[in-house]
Amino acid sequence: MRCSARYFLTVFTVILLIAVAGCASDPFGKGFKIFRPENPAEALRQLKPLAEQGNADAQFKLGSLYHEGLSVPQDYMEALKWFRRAAEQGYVYAQFNLGMLYAEGGRGIKQDNVQALMWFNFAAAQGDAEAVQEKAALVLRMTPAQIEEAQKRAREFKPESTYEATLRELKPLAEQGQASAQFKLGLMYYKGQSLPQDYTEALKWFRLAARQGDVYGQFNTGFMYEKGQGVPQDYAEAAKWYRQAAGQGNATAQYNLGGMYERGLGVPQDDIQALMWFNLAAAQGNAKASLARDRLSVWMTPAQIVESQRLAREFRSSPK
Repeated sequence: MRCSARYFLTVFTVILLIAVAGCASDPFGKGFKIFRPENPAEALRQLKPLAEQGNADAQFKLGSLYHEGLSVPQDYMEALKWFRRAAEQGYVYAQFNLGMLYAEGGRGIKQDNVQALMWFNFAAAQGDAEAVQEKAALVLRMTPAQIEEAQKRAREFKPESTYEATLRELKPLAEQGQASAQFKLGLMYYKGQSLPQDYTEALKWFRLAARQGDVYGQFNTGFMYEKGQGVPQDYAEAAKWYRQAAGQGNATAQYNLGGMYERGLGVPQDDIQALMWFNLAAAQGNAKASLARDRLSVWMTPAQIVESQRLAREFRSSPK
């Protein structure tokens, strides 16, 4: 089994500074480019959200954890999935590993020389010496038609965008009622990521997430009602959803709700309530809330200020 100095990879966070990639003692009997952190559980915790957001380095490393069975059950199909996502973004180590997985087959993976050669071609084009060697060995076992097909696929290859992959996975989860997936799907409709921008559809998914207690779904639902995006402008409805998100400690929702009380939008005008919410948001570092608190305090009596501070203290001490 080969091993080279360039298998040592840069780690993705300070926490993993001493983690390196090495040669795998893999079940296929050949060298894979694998990330092995010193603390696999911490690596998994850090990597998974980054991988799901489309970070190719994290996707490669997460694939390594599944390939090796580090803090997760060993799962070659799951490893294949994450290697592919990284490979489609041009990550050379992932491209090499995909070539190896398809060339060897097994463990639920169908052996496919055409796929293997395509990925070795991509890795070799980036200067990967092992990919060049594996490619040369593989073509000796392939027919001219297979080689031509691999080259054709490489020419026609159009990587699935991160957003397309996310959409493909999110939609069934959102339809099954998973609140975080509903919020993320709403965000894709709101921003027009791999979907036509559609505020009505975005609000639908935000509201479904909000009803399940998702704080970001609550905030975004309130925001869309406040701005009249995808729905007629409705300050009372906006204040209702802001209040729910604010009650969960969302600083921006607290600031926005304070603004609605200050102006009497959707709620009775109430400087004491306004200052309470500004105080709560400012205590979390919201700069706009700090400015609003200082501005509003100028016009309030000492008794009103004391009352708003009391309400803020009660809010902080109450169970959420």
